[in-house]
Amino acid sequence: MQCFIINTVIFVNLCCFLGVFVSSKKIPDYVPVCKKSNPQFEKCILDAIEVVRPHLSKGIAKMKIPPSEPLVIPMLEVVRDLESLRVNAKLKDLKVYGVTSFVVKKLKVDLAKLAVYLMIPNMYVTAEYDVDGRLLVVPLRGKGLFKGNFTNSEADIKGTAKTITNKKGTEFLQIKDIKAKIRVGDSAIKFNNQDRENAAITETAANFINQNKKEVLRIISPIVEEISEAFIVQFGNAIFRAVPMAEMLPE
Repeated sequence: MQCFIINTVIFVNLCCFLGVFVSSKKIPDYVPVCKKSNPQFEKCILDAIEVVRPHLSKGIAKMKIPPSEPLVIPMLEVVRDLESLRVNAKLKDLKVYGVTSFVVKKLKVDLAKLAVYLMIPNMYVTAEYDVDGRLLVVPLRGKGLFKGNFTNSEADIKGTAKTITNKKGTEFLQIKDIKAKIRVGDSAIKFNNQDRENAAITETAANFINQNKKEVLRIISPIVEEISEAFIVQFGNAIFRAVPMAEMLPE
């Protein structure tokens, strides 16, 4: 469950970072344009993010940023078969509140590299779940409504990009690789199981997760990071393919 939540947070913040790179032809007039010749380029990006922040709740269609208070994802699914975690989970109508409160702790950007360190003070999440599997020796089974509170979640993201040229000679940026390190400061979760037959199993799993947070996070962190990295590359390159580099990073 936490895997999906962290991906959602990264998705929203990545929208902001990529969106502010795009020229005024592609985004609303109220968003500052950050030119790569600007000696305070990174400060320009941070200032632009603060300008964009109040508009995130309703979304910004031109920047491909969806409404984010709450951020709603209709359906997500994860399947893993590992020694410590075997799970087949489906989430419907996932809603995340609080993602627009993100804080940029560090930012380093140039033409080929990006390094950003983000912190989300508080998030509240609800979702309909249908899960079957095992976490260590604890069964995971049931369906119902998930609720979770997450505090002080952090994401340390580093990536590189390269320039590609199409047949018309137009240059575009393309993400080459991404590395993401994720940490959840604290969490409290609850499963309201609609399946009475598995209610006791679900309660046991929730208690185990709440009482063994560090161990659970140690197990799922590699999965979180793997999915996050693939998601960022896919989403980021979709934006980069749509906007020539000359417009994305004007002189």
